[in-house]
Amino acid sequence: MVESPTKAATLQTYLGKDWKVVATKGHIKDLPPRDYGIDFQNDYQPKYDWLKGKKAVFSSIRKLALSCESVYLASDPDREGEVIAKHIADELKGGKFHLYRLRLKEISKSELLTEIGSPSSIDSFLVESQVARRVIDRIFGFEISPELWKALKGNSLSAGRVQSTVLRWICQREEEIRNFTPENYVSLKALVSDSKDEFLLDYVLPEEKERLLEKDALEVLKKYGSSKPGPLSHKESLVLKFIEEKEYKNFPPPPFSTASLQETASRVLGMSSSQTMKIAQSLFEGKKTKKGEYTGLITYMRTDSTHVSSGKKNLAFGFLKENFPSLLRGGPTKGKTKLHAQGAHEGILPIDPYLTPDEAKGFLKPEEAKLYELIWSRFLESFMNPETGTERNYIFEGKKESWSLKEKEGKSTGYKGFRKNEPLPKDNGNGLKIGDNVSILEWQWEDKKTSPPVRYTEGSIVQKMEKTGVGRPSTYTQTIATLQKRKYIYEAKKKLGASPLGEKVNAFLISSFEELIGESFTKDMEKSLDVLAKGEGNKLSLIDSFYKKVLKLKKEKPKNILPKTEKGISKIPDTMQHPSRKKCPKCSDGTILTKFSKKGKTIYFCSNYPHCDLLSYEPV
Repeated sequence: MVESPTKAATLQTYLGKDWKVVATKGHIKDLPPRDYGIDFQNDYQPKYDWLKGKKAVFSSIRKLALSCESVYLASDPDREGEVIAKHIADELKGGKFHLYRLRLKEISKSELLTEIGSPSSIDSFLVESQVARRVIDRIFGFEISPELWKALKGNSLSAGRVQSTVLRWICQREEEIRNFTPENYVSLKALVSDSKDEFLLDYVLPEEKERLLEKDALEVLKKYGSSKPGPLSHKESLVLKFIEEKEYKNFPPPPFSTASLQETASRVLGMSSSQTMKIAQSLFEGKKTKKGEYTGLITYMRTDSTHVSSGKKNLAFGFLKENFPSLLRGGPTKGKTKLHAQGAHEGILPIDPYLTPDEAKGFLKPEEAKLYELIWSRFLESFMNPETGTERNYIFEGKKESWSLKEKEGKSTGYKGFRKNEPLPKDNGNGLKIGDNVSILEWQWEDKKTSPPVRYTEGSIVQKMEKTGVGRPSTYTQTIATLQKRKYIYEAKKKLGASPLGEKVNAFLISSFEELIGESFTKDMEKSLDVLAKGEGNKLSLIDSFYKKVLKLKKEKPKNILPKTEKGISKIPDTMQHPSRKKCPKCSDGTILTKFSKKGKTIYFCSNYPHCDLLSYEPV
């Protein structure tokens, strides 16, 4: 039994007529949508209901199972899949068949036969961990959402444990943009000449300064007898004092995890998180090749690991030895080990590297082919030699000022040559030596301005979730989708912005339940759930502690009451987020607010709008 009809069809082709592969189409049971669904008098036991239409579907599956000698539960190899297997097993009690659990990390004949040859049983620790997560999330939603309804007068609002932390990040970034004060500075270069070439030198900023202000840049020019940028009318020179030289190695990145795949697909292919995972799911479940065979193309795509099994390493070595022997090194690049990573998982890998992207294009849709090529290339690149070379920094001096020229000389194309076949930069061959003098021909000056922090993309917010340990691979896409569905955030030009409603929800949660939506609390909860998955810790104690904390916070006197809003402008009191919010420079009475437009631009305006008409696309 599997969840997906596509996966069922693929697996059926690997087995004989004595086998039948059926699909439950996901979960068969869940907590009731409107009732609490938790027995508080019986150790917080969940009360599961049949999902709509699943009882009839499962009735035929059970009838088929009762006629079999053995039943294999092959739901996905993660905690969600373990709970699905447990619910199925509970409903199949009483049958005379043998019941086994299979955890297929890829959809291939060899993987299936290997698992059938040594099947396992349902992992009660994984089940307990996932049940605890579901109960804790239900408590959070059912206890805190009604408080939102009271405060904001809307019963369509909801609060989620992980989604509230992610919403807070997005709102914090909005506040950083809102409070940002731009600073003007200068980029100063000197166009110089030796006996052979002309080249640019960068002004070296003193260590005690963050950036070069205009007045300081003019002081630099004054030392050389100039009052403004442009060509020099007299002779000035600089002398080469030092040459700093170091070797560098740029190693290829490790294979993809769920987060890095979503971030890279967003940046390189312009895919949303949900689109990436939908396509990855189809590549995992299996496709019909030109030969008429069904096969999965990638390993399981919900993982926070970059591990590569010995079998996959051998395949990579074989392929690279045949095709790119000069680029092969001893093993793949390893990602950083995270305390919360589910180490038994592999990274997202191609099942067979000999199935090249060019060949796969013959039976894949265009978007599937692009994502497969991304996964295939990343996997093989992780086994390749690093890009190596020498970096040189030439330091010139004159009038007690320093000027710099940096060069990079590539020695090996490494993995970048495999992917892009791009030559590395070479030493320009100017043959500069310490003590050489160069003549200053022209001052080049560029006015610049510091920019506000950039908003998160779907990819970067998922990367932050993985890095901090907030949420798990199976929840990344769902979390963002829920925030968008609730209209707490929205997307424009690939950037995520907080809506006025989202900011109000966030402000209320911070005012009354800040302890529960802080990054550290959410991360620690995930760690506690991971401990349960290993058979350690105490599920009842974890749930009970969380429930009591929620009740305690609810009983405390509310810290703030949200005012009404006018025409979509979020009027959240400063004391609920940042008491130092910037004052309006025009009326001196209001504070600066921001709005993220549908064109992806930030609009700065006064909280006293329309009485104060301050409006700008630039930080004020």
